[in-house]
Amino acid sequence: MTKNAFPIRTKSRRLMTIAAIAAIGSSALPVLPAQAACYDWPLREYRGEFAYDGDTIYVAVPGLPGEIANMSVRVRGVDTPGIRGSCESEKQLAQQARDYARQRLKSAKAVEFCEPEWGRYGGRVVATVRIDGSPLDLELINNGLARPYDGKTKRQPWCQG
Repeated sequence: MTKNAFPIRTKSRRLMTIAAIAAIGSSALPVLPAQAACYDWPLREYRGEFAYDGDTIYVAVPGLPGEIANMSVRVRGVDTPGIRGSCESEKQLAQQARDYARQRLKSAKAVEFCEPEWGRYGGRVVATVRIDGSPLDLELINNGLARPYDGKTKRQPWCQG
């Protein structure tokens, strides 16, 4: 088990990351012909796990300098409950979503990150995630662990009242 420090989120770090990806361009992120661009970035362990919650995965992007290669990828298309939720039922569902994602990632033979792009918050990358060919967003939704989310509309609260 390797221990990696959680990436420090500073403005300069985000700018360095953007500049590095722009400089590396297609050499680090090849485009597949006639398909969505998908990458098999290595998962990275943080505190012994590959995911913070149901929709945030830790990766190490090859070809980037060490201080910016370790980043988080948000699963496109879903909103999972917050680990630090507003009520007990949200926290419990968040733990179930997190545990589901962690188990799927640990047992995966292949994890693909497709059509990655910069997210609006926290300098994270947003991507469609496929585990052994199956879309993680649909798995989470079909198991009642997430809601569809397009990234543009206001998220619905997980707690009643």
